[in-house]
Amino acid sequence: MVPFDRWGSGHLAALGLTMLVPAVLAMWTRRAPGGRARRIAESLFVAMLVGETVWRLVWRWRAGDLPPVHELAPMHLCDWALWACVAACLGRRRLAFECAYFWGLAGTLQGLVTPDLAHDFPSTHYFLFFMGHGGIVGCVLYLTASGAFRPTWGSVRRAYVGLLIYGATAGLYDALTGTNYGYLRAKPGVASLLDHLGPWPWYIGSLLAVAAVNFVLLYLPWAVVDWCRRGSAGAADPA
Repeated sequence: MVPFDRWGSGHLAALGLTMLVPAVLAMWTRRAPGGRARRIAESLFVAMLVGETVWRLVWRWRAGDLPPVHELAPMHLCDWALWACVAACLGRRRLAFECAYFWGLAGTLQGLVTPDLAHDFPSTHYFLFFMGHGGIVGCVLYLTASGAFRPTWGSVRRAYVGLLIYGATAGLYDALTGTNYGYLRAKPGVASLLDHLGPWPWYIGSLLAVAAVNFVLLYLPWAVVDWCRRGSAGAADPA
């Protein structure tokens, strides 16, 4: 198998498709009358995300690489973001979208940029990784670009509280089972942002601070849009 080449052609192709597919689907949704196009697009994302999760288990089972049951729990932040995407698509849940938006763009996007992969295209692990991680980011981008949802200032607070709940849950699970979900017990085996945030356990606090800053930055474009709209509305009002 070909070793994974970060920023190589396989990596760049996966990143490009992650941006291109939701953009095309969002344009189609906005131009198509009624809600049929939106339902089809959202169903595609749900099918891809759920299918990736199921196929990952089947693939590992067939390869004889199925870990103990306690290591199969959906306790990575990407797992929670994935199911938040599914809930946002199927249930039209705003809170689910808010969590998916901030977790996906602040966390899962980091995984896409610095993937923890051993093998490059066309390995099965390559496809599963980018289907899952790229599917989360792509779904968030689609839901936003299609006009289905948008974050608000309150979304920042709710998504951050959700992140703290995830951290507490994953930390407790790690302590009870000896796993390393959320990389709360050790850093990943490849270069990542955590390498610049200090030793364990201090990097956890640093990571929470970075997450808070990232959440605010991810909302900032929407704050600018709202500010411009308020200014335009004020200017249009007769004195």
